[in-house]
Amino acid sequence: MDESDYLRLLTRQAEQANDFLSNARKWERERWVCQRLLQALNLPHRLEEFGGGTEPPDVLFRNANFEVFFVLDAGRRLNEEWRAELTRRRNAFSLSQLVRREARPKRIPASELLNRLAPTLQKKAHNYGERRLELGELDLIAFVNLKRVVLDFNSPFPPPSDFLRQGWRSLSLVGPTFARVLFAHPDAPDFLRHNLGRSVLFDVGVGL
Repeated sequence: MDESDYLRLLTRQAEQANDFLSNARKWERERWVCQRLLQALNLPHRLEEFGGGTEPPDVLFRNANFEVFFVLDAGRRLNEEWRAELTRRRNAFSLSQLVRREARPKRIPASELLNRLAPTLQKKAHNYGERRLELGELDLIAFVNLKRVVLDFNSPFPPPSDFLRQGWRSLSLVGPTFARVLFAHPDAPDFLRHNLGRSVLFDVGVGL
């Protein structure tokens, strides 16, 4: 593959990312996050096992009611980010034009990562409560997509006490390189309860 072929490949990948981030493919993105969690938990599954319904939940899978949300660096917008990247790749005449120096991500403890979930979870709990939705029937998945920081896997995860008090049935984390079930109540799906508190690392990181 010569340089021009590789540039075309990179441009095509950016086009696919933009398409994947479109409103029309929202449910596919949410299903993809669920699939990443299931892969980490080594749970075989088929596409036809996933369903959608009246949100929430976003994705139905067997007896799980998955509600998916994204955790991003402050100020980041994935769709805007990938639109700009697509333009950059289309305008490039050489690979050297695409080289960028990025600051090395800062390592943060698990406690700080959980703090980054708090605003979204508080907002969801408030909004769903006003709509009289039953939080105890929802299995949350937070997809962590951070560029400026990375999780220090040597740091302990603190008890998710505040999230437990909100009343969700379960809460899991999925990142480009890891997954973890933070908590799961007795009526949560077995595959979540059986993996409670276990961090699973992926061999290959996948993100947006």
